[in-house]
Amino acid sequence: MDAELVRARRAVSVVFAACGAAFGTWLARVPAVQDRLGLTTGQLAAGLFGLAAGSVVALLLAGAVITRIGSRVAAIVGAVVLCGGLPLVAIAPSVPVFVAALVVLGVGNSTLDVAMNAHAARVEHGYGRPIFAGFHAFWNIGGLAGSGADALVETWHVPVTVHFPVAGGVLLAVALRAVRTGFLRGPDRGQGGPAFAWPGRALVPLGAIAFCGFVAEGAVNSWGAVYLSEVTAAGPAVAALGYFAFSVTMIVVRLGADRIVARAGAVSFLRLASVVAVGGFAVVLAAPVPVVGVVEVALDER
Repeated sequence: MDAELVRARRAVSVVFAACGAAFGTWLARVPAVQDRLGLTTGQLAAGLFGLAAGSVVALLLAGAVITRIGSRVAAIVGAVVLCGGLPLVAIAPSVPVFVAALVVLGVGNSTLDVAMNAHAARVEHGYGRPIFAGFHAFWNIGGLAGSGADALVETWHVPVTVHFPVAGGVLLAVALRAVRTGFLRGPDRGQGGPAFAWPGRALVPLGAIAFCGFVAEGAVNSWGAVYLSEVTAAGPAVAALGYFAFSVTMIVVRLGADRIVARAGAVSFLRLASVVAVGGFAVVLAAPVPVVGVVEVALDER
């Protein structure tokens, strides 16, 4: 295998991990940010709406941006905005600034997300075999690492005004080094072409499948702990174990998915994954007890 491609694969994996760690850093310390600003539930919801709005806008524009400047430069821009958004959130002096900071965080996250995925596709094309799921595994690894670091700083009572700037600076340095030393040079495929194109018919069913996958994942991420706690009467530790099981299972599956897809084919793998996910939801609804709930959450990985 070409040494440049191997180096690029490692670099893209590092950027995926940095992106996951940055976003995980924010997610794990939402309560601390809320306490620092004295936010009501409604004000926090407004901030989360800003995060979502920034993410959606960036997703709509990222394709055109990458077409113009390429995935390598776009990854640098996304990393700077994402990691720069962390300290902005931490030092926000008021609710409007807090909402604006989360808009910035959302823009940076989506820009980096699209750019690193576009470059990952370029690297996979060079390899000539499936390696894409492995990149996404590193996003989850970074997210777990970021959450673990958050737990430590919470234990040490480090304020977010210190934690977020330090975390943002470290992750930005890691991401920029990976991009500059490992990402492939030269234009991407399609760079310089039209900035917008209507999706072909083949993308419609894929989009529907992706939508269902994100709904399932979002349900587990947002409501898994609540379900375990309120419906299955699980204690706080077991309820927290649900998301941990979900994340670990997702990492394991993504690390092995490329080899399975290479042998069995993408269609067969997708059918099997769909059956397992739907079966997991069915089992937990039929038997709402803590142990089954944790297993179900683990099975609904994407």
